[in-house]
Amino acid sequence: MAAKGQIEIGVVLQGGGALGAYEYGAMDALLELMDEIEANGRTVRLVAVTGVSIGAINAACVVGAKNRADARRRLKSLWGALSLEASHYWWTIAKTDFALFGVDGFYEPRRDVWNFLGWTNFYDTRPMLETLKGHVDFELLNASETAFVITAVNRSSGELVRFRNHPYKAEAKIEIEPSHVLASGSLPPAFPATTIGIGDFWDGGIIDNTPLGDAIDAFSGSGDVDRILIVMNLFRKERAPPKNMIEVNDRLAELRYGNRLRQDRQNAHAVNELLQTIEELAALVSAGSMDQQLEARVFGASRFKVLDAITDIDLADPVLMKEAGLSPGSAESGSFRDFSKTGIERRREAGYRIAQLKLQELFETHGLLPARH
Repeated sequence: MAAKGQIEIGVVLQGGGALGAYEYGAMDALLELMDEIEANGRTVRLVAVTGVSIGAINAACVVGAKNRADARRRLKSLWGALSLEASHYWWTIAKTDFALFGVDGFYEPRRDVWNFLGWTNFYDTRPMLETLKGHVDFELLNASETAFVITAVNRSSGELVRFRNHPYKAEAKIEIEPSHVLASGSLPPAFPATTIGIGDFWDGGIIDNTPLGDAIDAFSGSGDVDRILIVMNLFRKERAPPKNMIEVNDRLAELRYGNRLRQDRQNAHAVNELLQTIEELAALVSAGSMDQQLEARVFGASRFKVLDAITDIDLADPVLMKEAGLSPGSAESGSFRDFSKTGIERRREAGYRIAQLKLQELFETHGLLPARH
């Protein structure tokens, strides 16, 4: 495909606990390749980064940065701070589950055990507020040209609420603060709801773990644009049968938070076929004979036609791992709570190499990078 004038990239980041290290590696690769595109004489814009839960935290590091190099540095620093050095503990056999005892800078167990019968959550997430302040420049995030959209659920009304740094239609711009990002990752019953104003909010992934539409909305309406939508999928579609109740619960989480993306992708294909039909019918109408309002609607609809530019990266897919020259990761249950240093680094490396593989091919197809032989 020949490259057009402008290049716009939108990114969608899922929630998934420690699996977010895949996104860290993948974003590292994407930002690096964007530098390569500009070195080849093209201008590329990151028009949107949307996210939920750990994806919202990763997104905040990217948008709340001075430039792409600073974003990569902030991601590295964040995940270094969240990594547990399991070798420091005597119970190394349980290193993948040591996060159950807390993750420094993220959450810690509640101490008011005398009030256990009144608990509605198990951990205190206030440490993450300080971590966000240390790794995200919220002044830059709120002033950024890149649309930042994260979601949370109002616990009382059940409404999915978007916190965005740009206004959109009837939704106002919000001055994003650490509490908004924390709200997007306040997954019950582990974590408490986060209070913002007069509302209490839970993790947006409860309703939708892949805010695809919000990224699409950020693309411009110009016709002379290469629109590239990159969606990070953290959960495997297939898994061996669970062997105990813990694995049943973990498999349920995988299916609950990963399959919505696959449904959205099927819907996107259907929408693009419809839009293609509209364009072909509009081309049959003689010039000047179409009502101006209808003509504007037909033109406006073209911004949603992104079928040829959707890249769904299954970051935990064993087939992709093999293609990237990696040994498929362990299929252990509960990997989304594995914040061990070795687990984080393994997922970062896998995310980086898988994204390099997929995105290099994508950008070559769009004529944005020379083919590597």
